[in-house]
Amino acid sequence: MKNKLIKRMYIILVITTLLASGGVYTIIYFTSQNSIMVESVERAMGIKEYILNSLGSSDFVDIGEDTQAGRDASLHIQGILNDLRGIAGLRRLYIATINDAGDIITTDTAGVNGNAYVPSGDVEIDLRRSINEGLAIVGDRFYKTGEGSVFTIFWPVTDQNHQLLGTVCMEFDVDYLSQTNTLSLSYGLAMSAGLLIIISLVSYLSMNRASEPYFKKLAYTDFLTGYENRMAFEQKLRECGKIADSGEFVTLIICDVNNLKIINDTQGHKAGDLYIQNTADIIASKTKKVGSLYRIGGDEFAVIIVGRSESEIDALMTELREERSMAIKNQPFSCACGAATFTIGIDKSLRDVFKRADDAMYIDKKKQKGII
Repeated sequence: MKNKLIKRMYIILVITTLLASGGVYTIIYFTSQNSIMVESVERAMGIKEYILNSLGSSDFVDIGEDTQAGRDASLHIQGILNDLRGIAGLRRLYIATINDAGDIITTDTAGVNGNAYVPSGDVEIDLRRSINEGLAIVGDRFYKTGEGSVFTIFWPVTDQNHQLLGTVCMEFDVDYLSQTNTLSLSYGLAMSAGLLIIISLVSYLSMNRASEPYFKKLAYTDFLTGYENRMAFEQKLRECGKIADSGEFVTLIICDVNNLKIINDTQGHKAGDLYIQNTADIIASKTKKVGSLYRIGGDEFAVIIVGRSESEIDALMTELREERSMAIKNQPFSCACGAATFTIGIDKSLRDVFKRADDAMYIDKKKQKGII
């Protein structure tokens, strides 16, 4: 009887230790993976801005055309991207479009023959979705490809009329993570062997539950302002699409900070960052009762509001514009604002509402400058 009890306790101990080891390994693995994803998104924003500053709209025009001009344009663009790819530590960095036949056309090449590189599998699925829907797509996991493991981010580039010019495709090299995971597993096993059974189980259960919401919040938070970021905005926009289709009021407010370049040039980027932070706080203070604030660009913010009437939105916009008389750290608060509400028969999706709100914001900006 005693031997059976000892044997059972031994089996329980072994199983518990294995579970604890798996728990420690899983936590370390997802901690590393999510950290890389968050870092990659921040790097991707900088890469996109560099590309937009290095290339003009005309550079994108000939991509995808089976002409000498098209091939020359692709070579020119890819030459610039290859220099940046090495500096940024990317496996691949290229521009992609879809031609009339539905084929993906990229500026990158594959193999010794220099044939055009065409992604496949999950990478291709995300890329097509980004191009067809005009959305920034961030991979939710690491993808296995013929060249190794990659983490992908696809960022559409549009012209002034919001027409898609091409998609910036970033494939981050994450092969080295497998080596890190191997070491993490070894350390996890060694640590787990010394843990008490109850502590191991409690730690595994509690930390496993806590890690997912923490990193989800981390990935959806703008690090400068503390408000939600572009990824969170895109997700909320998709969720509100169904609400708008049901007939509920869905309004988008777009705000663009004025004079940021002047502040950066005359007072430095630290002052510019503080100006963005304080501007965000003012907008949030006026909209927190009706919607959440998102930083969707360097100096651009958006608010998604559900269930508010046109008169309520008009009153809110009046309050926002009245705030321009306020001062932020001796700088007058100044931003252009535009709003639009989903209207059946006019808007096909919230993308149309976004465009109308964005257009209204630019009209407001021109009025402030005395252009119109």
